[in-house]
Amino acid sequence: MTLRQKMLVSLFAALLCVSSYIILPIGPVPVTLQVFFIVLTGAVLGPRMGALSVVIWILLGTFGLPVFAGGKAGPMVLLGPTGGYLPGFVICAWIVGVMTRNQASSRVRIGVAMVVGMTVAYAIGLIGFMASFAFFLQKPMTVQQALTIAVYPFVLFDLAKIVLAAWLTPILWTALQRAGLAERAGQHEHA
Repeated sequence: MTLRQKMLVSLFAALLCVSSYIILPIGPVPVTLQVFFIVLTGAVLGPRMGALSVVIWILLGTFGLPVFAGGKAGPMVLLGPTGGYLPGFVICAWIVGVMTRNQASSRVRIGVAMVVGMTVAYAIGLIGFMASFAFFLQKPMTVQQALTIAVYPFVLFDLAKIVLAAWLTPILWTALQRAGLAERAGQHEHA
């Protein structure tokens, strides 16, 4: 990995850190700008660098920096109700990166890739949410109850973030290429 690539991975990890502080508290899973930057990271950096950027953000939070939603930190966040979303975000960034590898992708294709990635993150997050309630809080719930609490309230917010990120991605691809921070025009990082 080149110095410029390391710089971009670090920049997007920092953006994820900042995005965690912009919250709208509407339940046990807060609405933040994390989803916006997760999907944008995958689309702009590609599968490996995008996933790495998300892993760095998770490691920073796990080791005690207050970079998770609402300034939370520490390994216990991984075991809490929102902990399952964190590994889901890594996979989401990777999926988005794989599906948007061709920088000639239209904004619609980019948006579809982002929806697919977030659907996987939702699934993994939901499993973690239910496990946290069942094992740590001793309050098991049905899938429908978990969906009602941890997914449905966020779908419209996340779709709006995806629309914005899909619109912004080609602009960022062009800007990074012009700045000499991306691979040659028309090419994206390979997994």
